[in-house]
Amino acid sequence: MTGITISSCQNRGKTPASTSIDTAAMTDTLSATGNTEQANAISAIQTRYAGTLPCADCEGIKMILTLLNETYSLEETYLGKSDQALQSKGPMLIERGYEKDNDATLYILNPDSDTEKRYFVRLTAQPGKLIMLDKDQKIITSKFNYTLSEEK
Repeated sequence: MTGITISSCQNRGKTPASTSIDTAAMTDTLSATGNTEQANAISAIQTRYAGTLPCADCEGIKMILTLLNETYSLEETYLGKSDQALQSKGPMLIERGYEKDNDATLYILNPDSDTEKRYFVRLTAQPGKLIMLDKDQKIITSKFNYTLSEEK
C-alpha cells in the first residue's frame, strides 16, 4: 500500500497548507510490486537552481541549490574572496501556498534550526525560478536580484 499524505485547507491566513509525501515509502512499495520504472522516477525527483546573489563585502555569492525529495544540498562561493565553495546539506520542508499565491511552493531549508533556517519560494507566475526570502519569509525588497534559476 502506498503511503501518501496530503493535507489541505482553505488558505485564508498566513499559515500555508502543508504537503507531505513519503517518497521513500512510495518507492519501496512500487519496487516491491515490481514497478521499478515508477519507483526510479519517484526517487529521482531532483531539481537544481543556480545564480549569483548580492553580497555586502564581496563581488557576489554564487549559489547552487539542489533539491532532492525532502533534502537539499547548497554550495555557496563568495566571489572575490575565495574560490572554495562552502557546502551544506540537510532536511527540507515543502509547503504549498505563499501569501496570495495558493499554488506557490515554499521551501524551508533546515526547518528545525533557529539559526540556519533559510527560505525560498517558487511563485506560480515565475516557473523555473526560486526567490530567496528574508528570515520573516518575506520577499526581499531591493534593487538587487535574489533569484535562482532552474538548470536543465
